[in-house]
Amino acid sequence: MILKKFNKTKIILIIVPIIIFIFLAISIKAGISTNFETWVYNESVEHMSPILNNVIKCITHIGDGVTVMIFCSMLLLYKKTREKIGIPVSIAVITSEVINLVLKQIFARQRPNILQLVNETSYSFPSGHSMINATICTMLGILVIKNIYNKKKKTICLIMCFLLPIIIGFTRIYLGVHFFGDVLGGILLGFAVSVVVYTILKKDNTKFITD
Repeated sequence: MILKKFNKTKIILIIVPIIIFIFLAISIKAGISTNFETWVYNESVEHMSPILNNVIKCITHIGDGVTVMIFCSMLLLYKKTREKIGIPVSIAVITSEVINLVLKQIFARQRPNILQLVNETSYSFPSGHSMINATICTMLGILVIKNIYNKKKKTICLIMCFLLPIIIGFTRIYLGVHFFGDVLGGILLGFAVSVVVYTILKKDNTKFITD
């Protein structure tokens, strides 16, 4: 039974981000978060410059759909990474993308009406970039914990998995295409999605992930 795989710890890791997301969505809908989100944006662009703009654009492209698709394809094509990494990461990404598209239509939040340094046409909440990259990095982080035993390598990999979604999320705010709440919401859900997917795929009767 799949439900038996969800122990107390995993349930907490799934439920807590979802509950925070719900409160976040309510505050956004009620306009409670507007002033704080405006403050975050103003602080983010305080040192805006042409050079920094180009750097931020390069960083944000790391989390683009095309880049993610290439990354997943490489993991799936390479035999040594296909089963333990490629399949769980790809399933998590697809799941996250579908959920993100559905939620964008449900909340239908418009993009910030400010200076936008890149062109985006879809709805704003939750951030797709943040959600997908949080999904990838969470899944990779879990796999690192389970499969890398060298403490130094494990620490470096986990720090990268932790920082990347935050950095990419920041670029979305800086570029003027997302509010802070969009980014936070995407990261929360991306984390929860990966925990769910990992738990369903892991051990027992599946060959994809074994502890």
